[in-house]
Amino acid sequence: MLPAFLGLLPFFIFISIGTIGGYFKLFDQKNARALNLFVFYVAIPALIIEIVSGHKSDYLNLELLGIYVLMQLIVGITSFYVTKVYFLKSLPESIIWALTVSLSNHVLLVYPISKTLFDQNVSMQVSSIIVMDILLLISIITFCLEYVTKKKITWWIFLKDLLKNPIILSIIFSLILNFQDIGIGSGTFYFTISSLANCTVPVGLFALGIILSQHLNNLISRLTLSIAFLKMALSPTLLIIFVFVFLDITQPSEYLGGLLVSIGPCGAMSLAYCAAYNVSPVDFIKAIFVSTCLSLLCFFVLIHLLSVA
Repeated sequence: MLPAFLGLLPFFIFISIGTIGGYFKLFDQKNARALNLFVFYVAIPALIIEIVSGHKSDYLNLELLGIYVLMQLIVGITSFYVTKVYFLKSLPESIIWALTVSLSNHVLLVYPISKTLFDQNVSMQVSSIIVMDILLLISIITFCLEYVTKKKITWWIFLKDLLKNPIILSIIFSLILNFQDIGIGSGTFYFTISSLANCTVPVGLFALGIILSQHLNNLISRLTLSIAFLKMALSPTLLIIFVFVFLDITQPSEYLGGLLVSIGPCGAMSLAYCAAYNVSPVDFIKAIFVSTCLSLLCFFVLIHLLSVA
């Protein structure tokens, strides 16, 4: 129990430092925005290059990825329906809620935990889901938002704008390195990429804490509880059911990476979409925080159960 607690403690500390600093006005929203821009444009692309360039195809389980996509579609559509019909949110906001629930915060939280506390097979499963999510899910959500807000889409402009996304570019660059069997080596380039990648978790969670400090009132509401339930209960339940129904998997380690991502918190990338499509981020911030706390608790329980099994 103690190793699991100590392994997850840094993630609590990063968020807490940002929250305390923001509460006492040491940092403000402008600081958080600057940090998030650094994470989005520099740190996360570096982390993705590090992940994908070292990814081994031996760990790629297309059947598990297919099952995970099916789970994401069901949870995303359910989230869209709940927020649009029950909570009467606008069409763009409901689409972003679908992204928030179906896309876990795997880059900032799940992958570092899997890499630190589990073996390589598990972290490789997580990295496969990250690549798939960025190339598939983000592209679909971006298309849907462009369609409902602009009604008319020029495909060339859409693809050009999509390729300006630094995360998409980092995926393409990493896949080229991987297919050409070109590693990032151990010299200056590796040191630069590795150092920037290591900034992702502390800086990203610190910035999240600063943003949260400005929205501590009414954290628990019907909306945040509904979103937390969809993310933390429905996602892993569907994944486990689909694994046992559709796949011939007997060892938990064979789908543990997918399970970890399914109990990961709501995706913080939704905040970038809120800014881009003029949607208030307040409820999203609260849902991300509530799901992050529940997610870390789930990780703690799961790690403890696996250690005593």
